[in-house]
Amino acid sequence: MNNRRYHVIVGSKSYFYKKVSNYYDDSVIPTFLDLVKEADECKQRGISFDNHADNLIIPNDNYHGITEQAHDRIGVLIEELTHDDAEIFIHNPSTVLKHFLDNLQNEEGVVVDYDPEEYYINKNESEFVQNMKNISTNIIGQKNAIKEISKSMWYLTKTKRQKPYVIMLYGNSSLGKTELVREIAKKFYDNKYYEKHLSMFKNDTYSDYFFGEKPNRRSLGYDLLERESNLIFLDELDKCPMHFFSAFYTLFDNIVFKDASYEADISGLLIILTSNYLSEKEIMNNLGLPIYYRIDKFIPFDDFSIDTIHTIVQKEILDRKEEYEGLYTAEQIYASVCSKINIKNENARTIKYKVQKVIECLLFKEIEKEFEN
Repeated sequence: MNNRRYHVIVGSKSYFYKKVSNYYDDSVIPTFLDLVKEADECKQRGISFDNHADNLIIPNDNYHGITEQAHDRIGVLIEELTHDDAEIFIHNPSTVLKHFLDNLQNEEGVVVDYDPEEYYINKNESEFVQNMKNISTNIIGQKNAIKEISKSMWYLTKTKRQKPYVIMLYGNSSLGKTELVREIAKKFYDNKYYEKHLSMFKNDTYSDYFFGEKPNRRSLGYDLLERESNLIFLDELDKCPMHFFSAFYTLFDNIVFKDASYEADISGLLIILTSNYLSEKEIMNNLGLPIYYRIDKFIPFDDFSIDTIHTIVQKEILDRKEEYEGLYTAEQIYASVCSKINIKNENARTIKYKVQKVIECLLFKEIEKEFEN
C-alpha cells in the first residue's frame, strides 16, 4: 500500500533547503538525481536496484538531470526509487509532477502537503516617506519619476492587489532607470528581485526559455517559481523580439503563469520594465497595442538638466575620493573635468567615463616625465 508522504515546497532554493533542514539533516538524505544515476548504473550492469530511499530530496535543478522521456513518468520513477512509506521533499514540481501529485491526493494512505513561500514587501507606513526621500537622493534629476513611483509603491503597500502591477520606465539610457529598480528592491523587497536583460534574447533559440517547451531546461516559469521576491525587473523590453511577447501577455494578465512545463503563482507581483523609447506614442507604435494595454503605468525619465549634470559630476568625483586622495583635491578634479562636460546630452555613463579619464590622466602625470627620457 502507498503510504508515502510528499512535502511540496514552492519558492526559492534558500526557502526549500531551510524547510528540508527543519525535518532532517539534508546532507545525509539522497537526492533524486543521485538515486536515478545509481538505478541507471544497476540497470547497465544487469543487477537489481535495492537502495530504495526512506527519505528523498528532489531539488528543482534535478529535473534538468533526466531525459524528457524520464520526466514524462517522473511520478512513477519517484515511487520506483522509494519505499512505500517514504517521506519525499519536492521543490517546485513541474506541471507533469504536479498533476501526478494531485491525482495521488485521492489515494488512501498518501499525504501530499504544499508549503508555498510568502514574499515580503515593506508596508511600514512610518518608514515610507523617508524611504522615498532616500531613493530621491540617489536618483538625481528625476523628480517626476520619483513622485510617480512613490504613488505606485504607496498603492501597493496599502492594497491587497493580486493581479501583477506592471510599470514601464522609459527614456534615454543611463538616466537612472535601472538604479531606481535597485533602490526599490532595497527599500521595499529586502534587496531581493528577479532580473532579466531581454536584450540577450535575440533569436528563436530562446523560445524554450519563454515557453518552457523542454521540461529538463530552465524556463521563465521555472525561474518565477524560484524567485526570492515579488519584484520582477525586465530590462530593455524594446530589444526583445516581438514573437516572445505572447509569454508576457500571460505574465502581465494573470495571477498564475503557465508555460509548457511549469505553473507559477504570480499574485502580487510588481513587474518593472525599462525601454529607451522617448514617448508613450513610440511605445505603443513599436510594442503594439496588446502589450501597451497590459502595462498599468508609464513613467518617463527626463534628460539631465544643466543643474543635474553639475550635481552628478560632483557626486561622481566625491564617490571616487579614495582614488585620488592625498594627491589631488576634489576641486582640482572638478576643474579638469568641467571643460569636458557638455551642457546637455550627458548621462550617468558619459559623466562616469569623463571623470574616470581625468583621474587617470592626473595620476599618470606623476610618472609621465619618466616616459620622456
